Amino acid sequence: MKAIHLTLILSTLYWYEMRPDKRRITVHLSAVLACSCMLAFASNKKQKPSISTSQNIPLRMIEISSWENVTTPLVAGENHENHRGSAWCDFNNDGLLDVYLSHFGVHNGVDYLGSPNQLLQNIGNGNFIEITTEISGVGSDLSHHSAWADIDNDGLPDLFVGQSTNYGQDQNHLLHHDSVGVFSDITNGNPLAMFWLSPRGVSWQDVNLDGYVDLFISNSGGDQRKKRLMINQGDGTFVLAENTGLESAWKEGRGVAWCDFDNDGLADVYVVAGSEDNLPEVNRKNMLFKNNGDGTWTNVAATAGVADVGHGRGVAWGDINNDGYMDIIVGNQVGSDHPGDNKLYTNNGDGTFTDISISSGITENTRCRCVSMADYDNDGLLDLYTVTFGTTTPPNRLYHNNGDGTFTDTAQYTPASANSNGNSATWADFDNDGWIDLLAVGGSSTAPGIGQNRLLRNTNQNGNHWIEFELCGLISNRSAIGARVQISHRNENGELIQQMRDVQSGSGYNSQNMFRAHFGLGLSETIENLTIIWPSGIVQTGTNIPSDQILRIVESTFMTTDCNRNCVDDAEDIISGYSLDTNGNGIPDSCECLADFDNDGQVDVHDILALISTWEYVSTPENPLETDLNGDGIVNIHDLLILIEQYGTC
Repeated sequence: MKAIHLTLILSTLYWYEMRPDKRRITVHLSAVLACSCMLAFASNKKQKPSISTSQNIPLRMIEISSWENVTTPLVAGENHENHRGSAWCDFNNDGLLDVYLSHFGVHNGVDYLGSPNQLLQNIGNGNFIEITTEISGVGSDLSHHSAWADIDNDGLPDLFVGQSTNYGQDQNHLLHHDSVGVFSDITNGNPLAMFWLSPRGVSWQDVNLDGYVDLFISNSGGDQRKKRLMINQGDGTFVLAENTGLESAWKEGRGVAWCDFDNDGLADVYVVAGSEDNLPEVNRKNMLFKNNGDGTWTNVAATAGVADVGHGRGVAWGDINNDGYMDIIVGNQVGSDHPGDNKLYTNNGDGTFTDISISSGITENTRCRCVSMADYDNDGLLDLYTVTFGTTTPPNRLYHNNGDGTFTDTAQYTPASANSNGNSATWADFDNDGWIDLLAVGGSSTAPGIGQNRLLRNTNQNGNHWIEFELCGLISNRSAIGARVQISHRNENGELIQQMRDVQSGSGYNSQNMFRAHFGLGLSETIENLTIIWPSGIVQTGTNIPSDQILRIVESTFMTTDCNRNCVDDAEDIISGYSLDTNGNGIPDSCECLADFDNDGQVDVHDILALISTWEYVSTPENPLETDLNGDGIVNIHDLLILIEQYGTC
């Protein structure tokens, strides 16, 4: 058995207590064993928050927001000098979010130093490894936008890779996830392999509510500029939908995002035209397609007040004022007849929108490409992020939501706004700490090598609470794309706050955020009410849910949990004998007490010794170690911290 000096564990506990997330552990020494020690821990408590963020946020509070640049050379793409997009997904179902990076290369005979796309696997502790070479078909072409979704509901997410125009010689790729980490290219025979599409907007959505996700592509190049809707047949094949009203011939398409903007239960879609200045104005107006419920859509952008002509690129939906209706932000570039101001529209709830771009403070001419929304400070209000393109433009912008219809540019207070010459940005809680992190994708098609990717870990310390929901569809599509999550909670004044998020696949520009629905809760420690509206029409509810957790929920008519991520309710796992429940509390032992290595219902000194005995041992898929609690491939201090959190009776 490997011995660890007592001071190592004590220093570990001291470090653990002083971590920024303010966790506290009361430590009691019970004995010292010859080569190690025996420890008992009384409690694991969160420090009481001391500041309020539910009302307008003073500038002094914006200053305390913090980010840690955890970009490694691999994530930065130092050898991939022309970045385009990113798509987050836990492709191997290990609870850690992975990311696929798209790169651009030869175009019109010019070599922009592009290189194959990358699939980066999250192995924990902020580290990623590249496994692109292990996947057939991935990275064979040069791409803009890619998107994940489980196309056949087998529990393994599949990947669509959109190709870039290259004299019509490249085709899109649909990669089926055969087994964990093993993909096969099933593109041939599918219309989504079409040449000259050059997808700039890619988004999955179950448009006909048959339980299988369909693919919508917004194209920008050649004579195939029509939008394309591919209907999933459920057997790995797709059929090109015709006469849907979505085609809008001869309009270049850029960013695309689905959302039920009028709350009628049907998926609508906003498409950024992004056309060149030499086309007629009618061909350069953005489009909002309302779902008619009969397999067709009608462009209502003009009557809704969102038919902007802005040489746009990105679009994102989100309820910025928590009124129960989804609002829109559109990112614009400079055109000959347009200053390039971004647009922010609030949903009036009657099918129309109000342009608050100027009054909100987000209209600065930034030559914007990508836009996105996330609650980065967990105050219960969605903030905005814009990505700028070009070497002479201002940096990216992180706009803080003040709660009164205005936003504050935090550029001078945060490194999140340091990038420029970018293409896209995505949000994902890659370290599972409840504070959503940011990946800003850099690069240029005219000046390669200037903008590198930057992965920023959210290290805010304002004491706010949070919750995340990871959904698994059974009747609906397995990825739960199109599901709406609604919550209500009380702020420190006792006022009822209501929020909602949609599960989406593809938005912004060349971007896919994580599938999880992330909510900041301010000082609220409990969700009073949870409502999940599934694409199938099933409405699932829950009450009095504690904050500060990632909750995985399986589609059902009653509240379920799925801690072991097999898309089966925990209670069913226990009844069937698949999972043990020693203490009868309804939580599988394998989830509740991962550190109970001897299965005696206690995480105690014996388990500490078991972990120490494998200290710094390497865990592999062929020879896995149960003491590698975080699955990062090595038994070390991080596994000891997990054991400490679970110490006591299961």
